[in-house]
Amino acid sequence: MRPLNLSTFFTSSPMSLLQQFDPCSLSSIEEDLLIKKILQTHDPDPDPDGRELDSSQLLLVIESTMHFISPKFSYPRSDCINSWNFEVFGLEGKLGYTVNKISHRILCKCYEDGDLHEETMMLFETLGPFKWDAKVVLTLAALVTKYGEFWLIMQLVHHNSLAALTAALKQMPRELNMLNIQFKALNLLFDTMIEAANLVLEFEGLPLQQQLLDDEAIVVTKSKMYITIYWILRSSISCAPLIADFRTMKHNQVHSNSTTIAAWTVFSLVYKLSGLCNDLREKLHMCHMQIDRKFPEKIRDLFKLSHCHNQEVLHVLFSSTNDLPLKDSSREKYFGIQELENKVVILLISKPELIAVEKIFYLVHQMHDHPLHKKFGASYAVIWVPIPSSHTWNLSDEMNFNFLSNSLPWFSIRDPWLLHSAVINFIRKEWSYKEEPIMVVLSTDGVVTNLNAIDMVWLWGAKAFPFSASREKELWEQENRILQLLIDGIDPLLTNLVDEGKHICFYGSDKISWIRDFNNTLQKIKNSMGIQLEAIYVGYRNPHNKDVGNILGICIEENSSIFLSTAKMKLFWLRLESIKNSVARLDQAAHYNSIIQPLLDACETSTDWMIIGKGSSTDIIILKGRQVQECLNLVPEWAENVAKLGLFGAIRCAMESPLPVKPCYHNEILQSEEGLTEEFVFCSRCKRPVEKFVVYQCNVTESAQED
Repeated sequence: MRPLNLSTFFTSSPMSLLQQFDPCSLSSIEEDLLIKKILQTHDPDPDPDGRELDSSQLLLVIESTMHFISPKFSYPRSDCINSWNFEVFGLEGKLGYTVNKISHRILCKCYEDGDLHEETMMLFETLGPFKWDAKVVLTLAALVTKYGEFWLIMQLVHHNSLAALTAALKQMPRELNMLNIQFKALNLLFDTMIEAANLVLEFEGLPLQQQLLDDEAIVVTKSKMYITIYWILRSSISCAPLIADFRTMKHNQVHSNSTTIAAWTVFSLVYKLSGLCNDLREKLHMCHMQIDRKFPEKIRDLFKLSHCHNQEVLHVLFSSTNDLPLKDSSREKYFGIQELENKVVILLISKPELIAVEKIFYLVHQMHDHPLHKKFGASYAVIWVPIPSSHTWNLSDEMNFNFLSNSLPWFSIRDPWLLHSAVINFIRKEWSYKEEPIMVVLSTDGVVTNLNAIDMVWLWGAKAFPFSASREKELWEQENRILQLLIDGIDPLLTNLVDEGKHICFYGSDKISWIRDFNNTLQKIKNSMGIQLEAIYVGYRNPHNKDVGNILGICIEENSSIFLSTAKMKLFWLRLESIKNSVARLDQAAHYNSIIQPLLDACETSTDWMIIGKGSSTDIIILKGRQVQECLNLVPEWAENVAKLGLFGAIRCAMESPLPVKPCYHNEILQSEEGLTEEFVFCSRCKRPVEKFVVYQCNVTESAQED
């Protein structure tokens, strides 16, 4: 191989070197002509090679690669190091081919005295189908790949036989100390090119730049960006021969003057790019100021308008920093918002730690493992949008997010720490997010149909599709169950007991002595009267885990009754809280207040309570505090009437005033068959026995009316 010489890098004379790299050396006319030529090569394919390139992720890998070459670069994130398991770069597996193609284009002219400008424009032609940010990162990836291969062999050469043999075959230099200035120059150039690439990605990712920036800001900033991209590509072609010569350099070439001259040439490129970075950074700052001023109003106006689909709304909210802003770990892919077109979108907004583990599993069950998910699952998508309590993300927040987002079977925001402050402020103010999880529902056309569907999701799961406020009203109008509402999805055993039509008694207390007495009495009732009554202990409101654990331990030891685990107890109280919130929010559920409100009062205001129900009936008995003990004390009185009145009627007659001392005076007309065959009839409103009267209806014929 021939020694390096300056003509490899530039066709201009060395005397004009500093002038050539002066950021202000190009006149405005020359700059305009250069930009025009660059734009003529730009022919973007909306989906090159089958998939858009994820430029930010690829640039992150480039930075991480450089860290292992030069410690100056920031330490790579672990998810980046392992990202080869993830289809994160796009191009549908063709990234390697594309990078190799560009690498060949850069290196093929290494040893020819060509015109650098013409070679740079030819590289622009090769990169024509790609976006501006993709042009930059693909070029850097091609260059870093070759540089990384060289350093990988050199770092292993003294410890790995394969590396040593490969280095010998390539005739790589044994001593690198004399090349420190060349390595320093190259590493500094890579650092500057990566800095410039980040600025290009930042501008390309500006939210709604066409709508929020004035024409002057767009034109000026884009012009600076085009020139910066030109010099990134030109610098890559310029330093490629130096990298190529490292890989095959003989010992006597290490000390040649040409390598030193080449190093100073690279330093000159650094000077050029640094000046362009400063100019572009200044223009970006002005763009950010304009966007920050206009973005909040844009978001508010967006939700006041009607849309044909949800794409514009989702783009404004989430696509401001990346073309692939969604993460789906279940499929190990990143996605763009087009994946959500024609779907109902549910935004699960919470803190990065989301909620307690048992609630997470239950939420997954209700939305993903629900029996109706197969029917409706393709029509809706859940996106987790984590927002930390503070205005900044700390290490704990990031760790929680990374762990959960890699575990949940739905979408999450890929880089939630990059959400624009205007979006976060809008969520907090307009959607009333107050640290507690909420689920905001967007219809297929991007309209907010429910500001918080989380209660209906807890209660009905996928059955609540499309999760709108109107659907919640419909569900309450159709609802005719009580026990199922309390236990649905918590425990299959409880569901079976309810479906079998058995009498179920839910009870709660924080006193083990009360629980013993209660179960002993119930056992006597079942033994003496042969009633199928299953007692289930569900704890009490806001318990301490230690106290509940002690009670459950005693229940297990004494085998007193069925009991829920601590986790399932929490879900029972969660459903109860959701019933309370949903009923309070909807007037259409007012007819449930006569049943639900006493139930809630009993569970929330008393530590000793019981609820007795049967199957899918809406008829339940709710007792709390002293009422429970009174009921148990009156067992001999109401036990005699169980055969005639049934369990509910017997208890009510014993607890209140039996027939006929104080009958019900509500009026209700029943069909003759139903009213006469039943010995006792109970009021549908107060549940007390009613006094029966026979009412006759006379049907007059048309002929009789004429007479």
